[in-house]
Amino acid sequence: MNSKFLRKNKGKMLILLGLFCITLSGFAISSQLNFNHVEASSESTPFESIQPTTTPTPPKPAGTSLTAYSTKNGLILRWKKIEKNNSGYEIQYATNKNFKSKKSAWVKNNTKSSKTIKNLKKNTKYYVRIRTYNQTEQKKIYGGFSKIVSMTTAADVTFLYKEGFYCEKISNSTKKRMTGKSYTKNNYVQLSDLRYVRVQHYDYKGKIQSGELVVNKKIANNTVKVFYELFQKKYPIQRMKLIDDYGADDETSMEANNTSAFNFRNVSGSSNLSKHAYGLAIDINPKINPYIKGSIVLPKNGKSYIQRDVSKCKGKYKSNMIHKNDVAYKIFTKYGFQWGGNWNSLKDYQHFEAK
Repeated sequence: MNSKFLRKNKGKMLILLGLFCITLSGFAISSQLNFNHVEASSESTPFESIQPTTTPTPPKPAGTSLTAYSTKNGLILRWKKIEKNNSGYEIQYATNKNFKSKKSAWVKNNTKSSKTIKNLKKNTKYYVRIRTYNQTEQKKIYGGFSKIVSMTTAADVTFLYKEGFYCEKISNSTKKRMTGKSYTKNNYVQLSDLRYVRVQHYDYKGKIQSGELVVNKKIANNTVKVFYELFQKKYPIQRMKLIDDYGADDETSMEANNTSAFNFRNVSGSSNLSKHAYGLAIDINPKINPYIKGSIVLPKNGKSYIQRDVSKCKGKYKSNMIHKNDVAYKIFTKYGFQWGGNWNSLKDYQHFEAK
């Protein structure tokens, strides 16, 4: 490019140079703006920080415990009431441990703690469990199942006093439990002379339990009434199982403080049949109400309760000892029983027998 050309086109060249500079300046500004925009976009804006919302899952309701009692053609169920995070209860019951062909009963009220299931098969063992549930808008949220409990429904009720308080003829299942233990064939008492008694009672922790006895049919109805009245008074009985659960061994049953009745045996230290052999006597909380004759104390672990003065007795359950004119004494004697604690030659504080 020569000088003549430059002089001739000087004006045009200046214009082109100016446009070029303006273009470069615009590019720089645009680049800066774009850079700043990228930096700003890396920061979260209020709009961009909003996340999709989900409804929090309500907490599972706590589990509960269950006890069962048989009654005529059904079961009485009681459980520990759970009100927090709980809408109600589902009860499942079946005739097998695996809960095949199970049925459910619903309690849609978290303040209730009992239910009677009726119209079940008689003389049938049922397995039962319960769980809480919390009803949300979408679904039910369940608590864990309680321990499985089992109970056999009544077989052939001969006397129903109140729900859960009845007596019946000795069923085949009860016969199997007794034969060779509390009952052996004899010339004095037959199984047809006896009745199976089912009642409810409070234990030493204040919980309701299911109790069972075998007594003579002559006193069966009154026995049911006695234990119903004791139940109404919340009279504590530690346990009440057939003595067959202890191999029909009287000492073992007494040491467990088990309340029992029929046992085909002789009077302790005698060749004469006991009133228990006829089902005409009932022993109540025998450990804390021992048999005492001279130096003999039965059961042996009941020696702490030889001292019958509550203020002097060292036994843990001294407040539950039977005394003349107390609740147990008055109820039993009301129905025609006499108390072994009134005897002179010996004291049998646990013992009530029919006159």
